[in-house]
Amino acid sequence: MKKIVLKISACVVLYNPTLEVIENVATYADKVDHFIVVDNSDTQQHEIIETLKSIYSNLIYIDNRGNLGIATALNIACDCAIAQNSDWILTMDQDSKFINFQDYLHCLHSLDQQSDIALLAPNTGRFSPEEIGKNAHDCTFEEHFIVITSGNFLNLNLFNSIGRFDDNLFIDVVDYDYCAKVKLAGYKTLLFKNILLEHQLGVLHKRKNLLTGKIKYKTEHSPQRAYYIARNYLYLARKYRKSLPQEFALLKVINIVFIHDVTKILLYEDQKCKKISAKFLGAYHFMIGKYGKYTT
Repeated sequence: MKKIVLKISACVVLYNPTLEVIENVATYADKVDHFIVVDNSDTQQHEIIETLKSIYSNLIYIDNRGNLGIATALNIACDCAIAQNSDWILTMDQDSKFINFQDYLHCLHSLDQQSDIALLAPNTGRFSPEEIGKNAHDCTFEEHFIVITSGNFLNLNLFNSIGRFDDNLFIDVVDYDYCAKVKLAGYKTLLFKNILLEHQLGVLHKRKNLLTGKIKYKTEHSPQRAYYIARNYLYLARKYRKSLPQEFALLKVINIVFIHDVTKILLYEDQKCKKISAKFLGAYHFMIGKYGKYTT
């Protein structure tokens, strides 16, 4: 049987990046057919952009001239990749980098049946240095429901039939929404446990529990992110509560966003009033149907 040659694009969405992004994209950008940079930055980082252009001859640069949100940026990247006749697109955050991307490509090409696979995902959990290189070319996978956007291979042949990224969300739980669409459309999401991606979820802070006095490291989000998380989780609960009641039940979302998260803010985090106020503002904007980018 003749081997199918896949055409692969990769995209990274930039938002006021630091020089670290140059090191991060170097782990994958030269190993794909097209490297698409979608720039959501408030002000263009000329040094970084010119450096990337000088390194990668396969680079396609798209300047959005401001922050249009991650959902819109991903839609733009997917449209661009489709225009280049790509079969798959790798979707990356600027703070993510691969440990073994070549193995990921091997796993993609080794799939016998691709017609029912919509998403591939790497392992973004914690892993030790001893694990790196231990299982090279081991394409063991598990079917998953929810995977984060960064590090995904997205099947472009299914993109428009599944449904595009939801611009209403702007940022936060954009990945949850797309994964829900994949599941409802009857397609698969596969996670390769031996493909390793370093990814930062929020900012780690050393905090003291006010009740126990114990020191723990906690992931914290800004008040702005607290707003989007509250508004968008409620949006998804309304959108999928009937079709996916186990995953997006309203009471489950309220428990996560307004009980668990608020308790964590009160016990561990700073900017307590701002973050809690932001959450309730997000809930209010959900109720009045205000979506997209939040502006004060």
